[in-house]
Amino acid sequence: MKISSPAFALVGFMLATPMWAAEQTVTFDVPGMYCASCPFIVESAMGGVEGVISVTADSNARTALVVFDDDITSADDIADASASAGYDAAVIEAES
Repeated sequence: MKISSPAFALVGFMLATPMWAAEQTVTFDVPGMYCASCPFIVESAMGGVEGVISVTADSNARTALVVFDDDITSADDIADASASAGYDAAVIEAES
């Protein structure tokens, strides 16, 4: 059985490319969330960063749980986006 060069190259490319994103989950302290609309603003700001997969903000706990692809963005980029929306954010817990 003879395998053509393009097919062989395609298989090699697929093996060299990661199959899954390098997801990371981070909990941010967002002390400025006091009202019912604050979580929506924080979720929108953090979720607008390229590479962010999901954001769940909680105004009672004043935290935001963010899942993101760390090959595309960083926790610092996400915190900066939140700060730009008026809500300072700092990492309090990170897990791979």
